[in-house]
Amino acid sequence: MTMADQTQKPSDSQTVLGRDRFVAFAFASAHLLLETDNEGRIVFAAGARCGLTDRRAEDLVGCSLFDLLPPGEHTFFRMLLTRLIDSGKLDPTHVFLKTVAGQPFAMLMGGCRLPNYADRCFLGFSIAARVSGRTVGRCLSDLKSFAESLESRLCAAGATERGQRLSLLDIVGLADRDNAPEMRNSLEAYLLSVSTDGDAAVRLNDERYAVLHRDDLTREEIILDIGRLLARHGADELRDALHVWQIPVQGGEMPMSDVARALSYTLHKFAAEEPGAFGIADINEAVVDMLHNTVGRVAQVRRILEQRDFHLAFQPIVSLATGKLHHVEALIRVGDCGSPAEFIAFAERIGLICDLDLLVCQAALDVLKQAEDQGRAVPDIAINLSAVSLASPLIIEQLQALLRPHQGLTRKLLVEVTETATVNDFQGLNRVLGHLRKLGLRICLDDVGSGTTSFMSLNELRVDYAKLDGRIVQGALTNGRDLTILRSIVEIARHLGTDLVAEQIETEEQLRYLRKLGVRYGQGYLFGKPSPVLPGFDLAAPSRPSRRTGERVSWE
Repeated sequence: MTMADQTQKPSDSQTVLGRDRFVAFAFASAHLLLETDNEGRIVFAAGARCGLTDRRAEDLVGCSLFDLLPPGEHTFFRMLLTRLIDSGKLDPTHVFLKTVAGQPFAMLMGGCRLPNYADRCFLGFSIAARVSGRTVGRCLSDLKSFAESLESRLCAAGATERGQRLSLLDIVGLADRDNAPEMRNSLEAYLLSVSTDGDAAVRLNDERYAVLHRDDLTREEIILDIGRLLARHGADELRDALHVWQIPVQGGEMPMSDVARALSYTLHKFAAEEPGAFGIADINEAVVDMLHNTVGRVAQVRRILEQRDFHLAFQPIVSLATGKLHHVEALIRVGDCGSPAEFIAFAERIGLICDLDLLVCQAALDVLKQAEDQGRAVPDIAINLSAVSLASPLIIEQLQALLRPHQGLTRKLLVEVTETATVNDFQGLNRVLGHLRKLGLRICLDDVGSGTTSFMSLNELRVDYAKLDGRIVQGALTNGRDLTILRSIVEIARHLGTDLVAEQIETEEQLRYLRKLGVRYGQGYLFGKPSPVLPGFDLAAPSRPSRRTGERVSWE
C-alpha cells in the first residue's frame, strides 16, 4: 500500500471513531432513539425508557408508535410521519406521548431518513424544556398565546439563520360544512405538522388560520396539500374557496420584538376583517400591504417613544359645588399621528402601551419639577395608566424607579386606570393598586358606565375616585336609559364611599343636574379645554391636608 493509499483510505480505527462519534452525538441530543418502519412499528429502541415502558427501552421493539400516543395525537402524528417520509427530514417538533400509567407528557421529536433505508424512519426524542403552546388533543393554540410566543420564535429562528414565513389561510364556506369538525381536525393537524416547532399554528376564526413555518414551504405547496386533504373529506369544491397569503419574516433594521408586534397586530386585524376582504387568491398585496403598513406604524410609535416626540395638554377638573380648580388631567398629544385615542389604542394593541404610560408619567413629573423649581404652586395631575400596563409584573418596580428622584412630588399625582374591560383578575389588580397607594398615588377608575368599564369594575376595584363616562353625562337629560345608568352609578358610588368625576360637561343645565345628584367633581368644555399650559394655583388657597392612614382624602 502506498503512502497515497494510506492517506486516502481511513483506517479501521477511524471508521470506528466516525461511527461512535455519530452515536455519541445522537445520545447527546436525545434521550431516546427509535427506528420504525413506514407504518410506525418500532424495530429498534435505545436510550432512556422515558416512562414509556416498565423496564428497558428495548422492550418497545415490536410496539407501534401510536400505542405510545394519547388518542387525540394520532392524526397529527400521522401527518408528521408523512412529512418525514416525503422530505427525509423532520426538525425538532413538540409532541405528546403517554407513560405506562397513561399520563401525557411533552417531548421534542426530530427525525431523518437514510437513502439506503427507504422503509425506515430514524427518530430522536428528548424531554421538552419549553412547555408547548398547545394541549393534548388540541392542535392549535389560541391567538393570544400564539402572538405572545412570536418574538421568542423569531429570535430563535434568527439565531439559527432559519428563514421563516407566516402563511395566512382563508377557506370560505368551511364553517358551513356538515363534516366541518372532522375536516377541521385533519386541516389543523396538517398546519401543525408544517409549523415551526410543531406548535406554531393558530385558528383565527371558523374559516381563517395562520401558521409560522420554514421559508422553503411555498404557497403553492400548501394549496396543493390542503386541496388534497379537502378532496379526501369530500369537499373538493372548497379547493376554489381556499386562499393563501405568505409574508416573509425578516428583521432587517427593525428589532425582532417590533416585527413580532407588527405580525401580531396583522393577525388580529386579519381575523376581524369581513369575509371577502381578501378574496383574491393569486396575489398577496392586501395582506403584505397590511403588514408593511403595520411595520411602518410600529416604527413610528417606537420613534415617538424613543425621542419623546409628544407633549401633554392639561384639562381642568373642578369642584361642582364651588367651581374651584381641583386637579388637571394630563392628555397626550402626538404631532401628525391623528387622533390620540387611535394612537393609544394602537400602542396598546402592539404591546407598547406600558412604555407610553411610563413616559407620560415621567413627562408629568418633569412638569411638576419645573414648576417647583420656579416656585409656582400648581394643581395635582392625573395620568392615565392602562390596565394592560398595570398587569405587567415589572410595573411597580418601573414606577418606583421613576418616582424615587421625585418623592416630594408623588403626592401630587393621581392614576386614572383605563381599559379595565381587559381585566380578568380583579384581585391581582387590587394588589397592584395597593402598591401604588403605598407609593403615595391616588386612584381613579376611568370611563365608568361605558362599554369598557362595567359596574363590576366599580364594585370590585378599591379606588378613591370614579370618572363617569362622558356619553352617559351627555345623554342623561334626554335619554331615559342613560339617566337610569347615571343614577345607578351615583347610588353605588355613594354606597362605596367613592367620589365621582363627571366628564364632558358642556352646559349649565348638565352642571345643575349633576350637582343635584351629588356628583362632586366635573370636567368638560364648560370649565376649560385641554391646554399645553399647566394652570397655576392661587398661593393663598388652602393647601390639601396631610393624609392619615385610613382617612378619606379631601382637597378642598
